Amino acid sequence: MIVTFLNQNGGVGKTTLALHVAGAWAAQGKRVVVIDADPQGSALDWSEQRAKEGSPRLFGVLGLARDTLHVEAPEIARDVHHVLIDGSPRIAALMRSAMLAADLALVPAQRSPFDGWASGEILRLLQEARIFRPRLWRVSC
Repeated sequence: MIVTFLNQNGGVGKTTLALHVAGAWAAQGKRVVVIDADPQGSALDWSEQRAKEGSPRLFGVLGLARDTLHVEAPEIARDVHHVLIDGSPRIAALMRSAMLAADLALVPAQRSPFDGWASGEILRLLQEARIFRPRLWRVSC
């Protein structure tokens, strides 16, 4: 399964949720990879910091902030149980590629008018993505 975490606003918890879900699945014995598709690279930085500290790495983190995710993520998913994509906080080709790669899209948002507006735009884009990916599920949280 490929799960993407998307919202055009930054700071809504996409990276935190992706890493926690990956950790929970890995703790259940699942093979998991997180794709850091945010040019800021927070998930990748987190993984590298854990390695420097000698902390166990229960899942892999790859930095792939490019608009070919819809091609690359399914290839990565062949060797693992779950791929989680930590999406970019902007509407761009990268975000659209993450939508087209996903089986499930989660849209985390904070309780504010700004997040409501941003989430609404993402939900409209996800509806369009379902034209090309009819089995795509979306959840706002």
